[in-house]
Amino acid sequence: MDGMDQAAASYRAGLIEAIILLLLLILAFGTVTLMARDRWPALGATESLLARLAAAILLASVAVGGLSGVILNLLQGPAFSDTSLSPVTSRNQAVLGIGLALAVTIVGIIRIEMYQRRLLGPPAQEEDADWKVEPPEAAGRR
Repeated sequence: MDGMDQAAASYRAGLIEAIILLLLLILAFGTVTLMARDRWPALGATESLLARLAAAILLASVAVGGLSGVILNLLQGPAFSDTSLSPVTSRNQAVLGIGLALAVTIVGIIRIEMYQRRLLGPPAQEEDADWKVEPPEAAGRR
């Protein structure tokens, strides 16, 4: 395997590992959110989200080390058999694949967060909302 083939294989391996990491990240985020569902409301919305993201990133980064080696060994033939791809093509495929996987991960985390917030508290009624402005006539009667 010369330098060109080795660079293309490195890009393919990086793509596979990044997709595994992002998949594990969304799974860990959902798991952490569900496991301590009763404890997260004690924190504020931002602190809760950041704590769950930090825990999910930690879990996913630990898990990807062992799992990526197994998956790379299983995919050794099909993923690395095409030696006609140049390193530039392999890099572009890796960037596009990682970008798409990252977009799907972000959408998944947003959906999990929206579901979590909907479960924690019902939306404020319009009469009770702080942002509602009284008409001038009603304000003048006070």
